Amino acid sequence: MKTILLTAHFVAIATGTGMSIANYINIRIAAGEQGERRAVLAFLRRVLARIADVVILAIWITGIGLWLSLPPAGETNVWFVVKLGFVVLLTLCHGLARMTAGRMMRSGDQSLYPRLELLVSGVWVSALAAIILAVLAFDS
Repeated sequence: MKTILLTAHFVAIATGTGMSIANYINIRIAAGEQGERRAVLAFLRRVLARIADVVILAIWITGIGLWLSLPPAGETNVWFVVKLGFVVLLTLCHGLARMTAGRMMRSGDQSLYPRLELLVSGVWVSALAAIILAVLAFDS
């Protein structure tokens, strides 16, 4: 069971990394577009964000399952704790990016693109760090 959870956890974090890169590229392209093309790119960004919601939920579910399956040890698995911090950061950046994108859609304020780009970059870096730390945490 641990192997299945571990594989699902790695796949979910890798998928989150890929989703954040796709979203980052989409944001960069959409920043200079107007009209119908911008609307299509905004739709794509919403779809990517909804899929990312599911991916982040999968990261949390499989991570909790792995945490429960860790053997009781006298010392804390430091890599797992640091990975958990990056998953929390990933989740926070994703939530703030979703809120910023929603504000952009409601108000039409295009000046929020740099902030959205920064938050999605935070998701990407956090996901990348989380998968590296997950490999270190579960290397045994």
